[in-house]
Amino acid sequence: MSVGAKLALVGRRLSRRGPFRVADELLFQAYYRLFLQAGDDRARQSLAIDGAGNRDALAARVEVIEVDSINTPKSQAILRRLAPDLVVMASRELVRPDVLKLARIGFVGCHPGILPDFRGAYASFWAMREGRPDKVGLAVYLADAGIDTGRLIAERVVAPKFGVEHFKVESERLILEGVRDLLQTIEQAERGTLTTYTKPEKPGPLYSLVSLTDYLRAAWR
Repeated sequence: MSVGAKLALVGRRLSRRGPFRVADELLFQAYYRLFLQAGDDRARQSLAIDGAGNRDALAARVEVIEVDSINTPKSQAILRRLAPDLVVMASRELVRPDVLKLARIGFVGCHPGILPDFRGAYASFWAMREGRPDKVGLAVYLADAGIDTGRLIAERVVAPKFGVEHFKVESERLILEGVRDLLQTIEQAERGTLTTYTKPEKPGPLYSLVSLTDYLRAAWR
């Protein structure tokens, strides 16, 4: 992400969350770099990440197109050219409703948390903070105009491995776990057997980025 994009993100968060909340989140980023990042790097080594799966290796097999945003006219033109049945997304960007319609079946994503209870960023952190390890897991869903509110395709509870201290690695682990579920989703779409469902519960709160206050309260529980 460019410096300009980062500044734009901070500006949007200031307007939505207020200066005190954003300052608390920025303080956590500083705390993380000083005290947590090295531990996360060590914990991340235990994840089964294929180091050969880089951009160059991917470009040798399929067309790789870089865009600033999936919502731009350039991206929409690419999607119209490709005319996909299904788009697998791995982005925190909110996809506009008119863009979602450019895939015949839709856009699917893997959320590292149980929906609709824990929506938003770092769902496993918030579940652990609230003492709900039964809500740590992953959900594959069909995206709609909301944030993590689409119809569900599959979900699994996955017991926490790294805990609150390494919640970023925990989230990455859940995404990797979800690759299998996404592959099954693609296979179902190819066979024409893909189904979705909803739960009777109302969507939970939309959780924000972790602040220093949030982290310290969770770590000292």
